[in-house]
Amino acid sequence: MTVTLSVDFKFSASHRLPVYVGKCNRLHGHNYRLRVRVRGAVDPITGMVADFHDIESQMHPLLERVDHHHLNELVENPTAENVVVWMWEQLVIPGLVSLELWET
Repeated sequence: MTVTLSVDFKFSASHRLPVYVGKCNRLHGHNYRLRVRVRGAVDPITGMVADFHDIESQMHPLLERVDHHHLNELVENPTAENVVVWMWEQLVIPGLVSLELWET
């Protein structure tokens, strides 16, 4: 049996969308919610697909780079979609199947 496990994280950051025509072209900020999903078989000994602590440990350096920072310094055109692509490229989490990002 395959199980999907989700872990949510929060961070705040500023950005501007340089190719967008409209108010998002100006510097502004958001609170973000990021959902990390991993999928795999339940280990018969541990009873887990992944240890929450291991996922949090992997996420910590990434969140340190984005929380209360300017996303344009990391991603040229930091739309939510491009930020997720950039994050995916930074992560090495076994069983990672998706990242979801909300601007709140």
